[in-house]
Amino acid sequence: MTRIPVREAQENSQLHEFRNQVNDALAAFDEKDFERWEQERHTPREVPAALGRAGVFRRRWEHGAEQGLPQLVTMAQELYRSSSGAAVVAMGHSEIFIGALRWLGETPYQLSLLEEALDGKTIGCFGATEPHGGSNLRGLRTTATAVEGGWRLRGCKRYISNVGRADYILVLAKPENPAHVSDLSLFLLPLDHPGVSVDGFFDTVGLRGCDAGQVTFDATLQSDALLGKPSIGLLYATHLLQFERLAICAQLTAAADTALRLAVAYARRRTTGDARIMDKQAIRHRLATCRAELWNLESRLAELVGVAQRSGRMPAHEISALKLTAGDITGRIIDTALQIFGARGYSTNFPVERLWRDARLSRLGGGTDEVLADLVASGLDRRDPVSDELLSRLEALDVPAYPLGHHD
Repeated sequence: MTRIPVREAQENSQLHEFRNQVNDALAAFDEKDFERWEQERHTPREVPAALGRAGVFRRRWEHGAEQGLPQLVTMAQELYRSSSGAAVVAMGHSEIFIGALRWLGETPYQLSLLEEALDGKTIGCFGATEPHGGSNLRGLRTTATAVEGGWRLRGCKRYISNVGRADYILVLAKPENPAHVSDLSLFLLPLDHPGVSVDGFFDTVGLRGCDAGQVTFDATLQSDALLGKPSIGLLYATHLLQFERLAICAQLTAAADTALRLAVAYARRRTTGDARIMDKQAIRHRLATCRAELWNLESRLAELVGVAQRSGRMPAHEISALKLTAGDITGRIIDTALQIFGARGYSTNFPVERLWRDARLSRLGGGTDEVLADLVASGLDRRDPVSDELLSRLEALDVPAYPLGHHD
């Protein structure tokens, strides 16, 4: 897909330098490579390796998880403009795998793995979804049994992004007899370990440059395969997913911006009779609405990055709310662009149909719309003394204003 560069007018010099750093790493690949990855259904490991060699991952993480969020957003956008598959591969590796190791890694083995991951020499992915269920992590059936010197992991994970080119998978598992349904632990599982099998891959509607596979395992691991403390893996995963969700929002802004700018260019050039379609009020107003929605989306993303940097924490409910709306807004913007292109938009000769297909996953991956809506709603269903008091007074005053026959 031909890239459209991002607007850089208000970007600070350090972020501008980082954007160039990402693009320099991508310069080793071209449009023919991106197209081949789509056809092969895999992004080669050379892509995260090139980013690692260029110092992109280290630069993203050098100032910490929250302070490095501007770099995360920039990396997500620039990668997505070139290859949506490569963007998903890099985000899973950086925000989940490296994020977990940087946060929880303690043993020499774990810290050594972190260094290799930052350099792009070892690639990681994350597995949570199982054949029987979806986003409900409390219902996992994968088990972790303590054995002499380590752990025995048994289970199956599916719809795992980049499992075909990764070296490790982060696995959520529960004890055989959990005290609570949320008792989960997080493990490092080498994909070339005895007892681990990559069963195959699913053909998908979009994001075809990144494979989605299934792994089955019955493997015995050393004790330091456990990341962090046992039984609180759900907390770890929930925190790490906030970074993935923010990355998805950044990717969506890049997709919407590309589609909208192409549609505007086409509307200026395309004529019906002796008039440009850009001069037709219906088209102008649809494009203006899309532009306004995208500005609002970009502004909210920047605002949440600032909140996280200032507070040193990820605002989970707000990030979930942004992703909930970002997928819907981006889908509408790209759909409008496709409509304006007409039959060309539906043709694979133009990139709009691919953007359309790729963006749809955002409402499923990283937490479905329904899961995120419920999470946001949980923050609403709390006592609000000011509003409760106001409502009580309003209800007390809710009586007829005048008696029968007052106006006779």
